[in-house]
Amino acid sequence: MKLTSTLLRLWVAGSWWTVAVASQPAPPPAPDEPTEMPVIGVTATPPRQTAETTMSTTQARTTLGDATLRRRQPDSVFQLMDDVPGVTVQGGPRNSGMGFNVRGYSDNEDVRIALDGVTKGFEKYRFGGTFIEPELLKAIEVRRGAQIDTAGALGGTVRATTRDARDLLRPGQQWGSRARIGHASNNGELHRFAAAYGRPTADTDAVVALSDRQGDNLRLASGQRLPLSEVHAGSHLLKGSWWATDTWKLSVSWVGYRDQGLQAYDTYSGAVGQGSTPIEQVGSFGQVQRRIDDDTLSVQANWADESGGHAWQTTLGRSETRVRDHFEPGWSIFSTGTQVDDDVRQTHHTLDSQLTLTTWRGAGRDALALRTGVQVGHSAREARRVTSIPALNQALYPDGYNPAQPPGSKRQVGGFVQLDWQVGRWQLLPGVRFDRTEVEVQGANAQRLRDADQADRVRYTDWSPSLTLSYTLQPGRWTAFATAARAHRPPLIDEAFMRGGYGACNNNALLRTRNGQPGVPGYSPGAQVAPASGICAPYYEPESSRAFEWGIHSRHPGLLGADSVVQTKLTAFVNHTDDILESLMAEPGGSGRLIQPGWERRRGIELEAGAAWQGWQTRLVGTRLTGTQFDGLQTTDLIGIPADRVHLSLMRQTAWGEWGLRWQHVWSRRYYTDTARTNTAEAPSYRLLGASMRWRLNRQFEATVTADNLNNTRYVLDNGMNGGPGTEGPGRNLKLSLSAQY
Repeated sequence: MKLTSTLLRLWVAGSWWTVAVASQPAPPPAPDEPTEMPVIGVTATPPRQTAETTMSTTQARTTLGDATLRRRQPDSVFQLMDDVPGVTVQGGPRNSGMGFNVRGYSDNEDVRIALDGVTKGFEKYRFGGTFIEPELLKAIEVRRGAQIDTAGALGGTVRATTRDARDLLRPGQQWGSRARIGHASNNGELHRFAAAYGRPTADTDAVVALSDRQGDNLRLASGQRLPLSEVHAGSHLLKGSWWATDTWKLSVSWVGYRDQGLQAYDTYSGAVGQGSTPIEQVGSFGQVQRRIDDDTLSVQANWADESGGHAWQTTLGRSETRVRDHFEPGWSIFSTGTQVDDDVRQTHHTLDSQLTLTTWRGAGRDALALRTGVQVGHSAREARRVTSIPALNQALYPDGYNPAQPPGSKRQVGGFVQLDWQVGRWQLLPGVRFDRTEVEVQGANAQRLRDADQADRVRYTDWSPSLTLSYTLQPGRWTAFATAARAHRPPLIDEAFMRGGYGACNNNALLRTRNGQPGVPGYSPGAQVAPASGICAPYYEPESSRAFEWGIHSRHPGLLGADSVVQTKLTAFVNHTDDILESLMAEPGGSGRLIQPGWERRRGIELEAGAAWQGWQTRLVGTRLTGTQFDGLQTTDLIGIPADRVHLSLMRQTAWGEWGLRWQHVWSRRYYTDTARTNTAEAPSYRLLGASMRWRLNRQFEATVTADNLNNTRYVLDNGMNGGPGTEGPGRNLKLSLSAQY
């Protein structure tokens, strides 16, 4: 309750302060005033680099612009999430172990990732799987909560957009180039970036960019090094665009990522231990020689008729991630006496077409628009495991088949229709989404299902309505809004079709007798409830979510001066998630029927505020999240959701450049101390300080210094296995870079 009252006091004080200062009524907004306005004002840098962090008026949406990305010098896109309410980093500090956590959701399907409109994602045990080099991006948009234009994302979506030549060229330039070299003190990382770009003709532009990162093991605040956290990664971007007319644009981009080296098998939660062997140093899963190859190809067509209020966009693309692991004997619990080679490849094909038509315009802002879209997606996963012992291969992995991580595919077809009706101060957005999903397993697990008279595929059909209502209390200054939406999330290939002793489809798991739990009542010892195949796919139902959010947004341009803007936004939300996949169990009473009774309830509040005035810029972000869960037998607090937090930043622009300060306070959180998840302890709260400074030495050269965890605070990340305490976070890191632009 401390953070909730703090956020409310901050928002109320800021809002009443703006009312007190604004003694005269504000004029009505211009008819074409956008609904999404910048939190931070225009900077003194060249026009193509002024995009800062923005917030949406009525939706839980935050966009990190080009200027924010360049100022922070992030090693990964995850380092920027402290500036977004409701979003944290899930996983460890290693690059391949990080994932997005949005409002307490962190699974691959709960938070959708897209790069230039193409769906990303990778399924692998104890692995993050999001590879996006921030130096190649001009914007990252984070949408929190279920979205009508995205299937299955209960937590939200993260959409990254790569740079265009027009974003990089100075006014009047036809061709240009940039180079950047940076050094980080924490792990000695050397970062090199180079780009060439231009406009071959008046109707085309092109970008070629390369990025390379080489660094040693991370140093923690305690002084220890985090084993197997070295960085050897490279990325590239090839992108071209063609403006066929003033309203038509075609873009093609290819983004690649490569990483190779000795890494922790469990990149997600591998922690520092006290032993002397590699296994003890990085957790019980050990180490592996790993190669990562990630490629994304995107083709986008855009048509926009701004005068008529019409727009159309279609994205066609393919994303592929391949991870190859090699274990030497003794490196892992999987290779105690043998060599093991894993090869996992996942591809996503995306077709996303969306159309907006304005069918009626009235006086002022009165209008009626129709928004509709169709999405077709296909994902496929190939997996292979081979050891150096033929007899072991034949017994456990025949023909390289690993039943715990089976190959398979998912096909999805969906569409939505949404009206946007604005009358006076009211705006109404009713809509509905339809999805049809088919998940299929291949190989030995499929044959095992057929032998047991079970289907080797599951199909789901779902309807998801949504409704948003907003009212402008004072034109252009205060807006109250509320949204209600439903969403569904089918199981992943692993969740539905895996077969293994540690999975969810065996007697110990279904009867809840593992980890010392008392078990489901009504069953005698040795009762058999698991299907003969050992695979529970036919018994799963999609997770369903009912989300409600409401809040108020205020915006006051010119409040502090002619070029100033002040904004505040407070959002509260409640999310009910039912049919939790992990809750699959035998029905109490001895019937032997398998049910999925688990549920989760999340409640939260998010604060987003910012102001800009005469070169000063400030931003305040706060999040409070609580929850309860029912696993089928008992109700407990939802342990493992991110801790409450507040982030405050201040920046000053000058004639020679800019400087900024960041402060973040993270409250204490509870975690489990045992694998049975019965006992908890509390991780202490902590504060992190950061700073940045940028000098424009002349027209061509620029120097930037950024400091992360400036006070070298010891803290623990939210990445513990089975809800455990987690890995210690990185210590102080000073980053210096020199950039040249021609």
